[in-house]
Amino acid sequence: MSPLSKAVPPLTPARWLLAGGLALGLFLLGIESEAIFAALTRAWQVAFEGLGLGPALARWQQGTSHLVTTRSLPAVATYALLYVGLSLLLLHVLLRDGRRTRWAAQVYLGLLGLYVVLMLGGRLGGNPDWALKLSRRIIDFVVSPLPVMVLLPVLWPGTKRGLS
Repeated sequence: MSPLSKAVPPLTPARWLLAGGLALGLFLLGIESEAIFAALTRAWQVAFEGLGLGPALARWQQGTSHLVTTRSLPAVATYALLYVGLSLLLLHVLLRDGRRTRWAAQVYLGLLGLYVVLMLGGRLGGNPDWALKLSRRIIDFVVSPLPVMVLLPVLWPGTKRGLS
């Protein structure tokens, strides 16, 4: 018997409610992204100014290609971490198995790692447009419902897969 085919607890009404709340939270994060980005940008500006790093933040943002983002980098990173964290929590609630959740987390980490490699490669390689455009597409995919929609049926308990 595969380690992933072990019995998992049933989906209780409480889990369905929690999953619904998390899905609603992800939906609202997507719908209200502009307001959230504005609030995060202000918060990070205040934090950097409070630490005396305001000019450093401005220089860092100026050095970022418009192909990557036109928003504040700390705000984008915070939003991405929040979205990915809620997505993983939703998957964990629905999958009901720590091992399956780790598989999902590894997929997310792999995508985020690829994003970082492309960004660093783009910076070190003279900002080739293809690397920056591809990194932008990867982060747009990661902070969307698509990974959850793909990972949920693939990792669903009872689905026979060769994962180990």
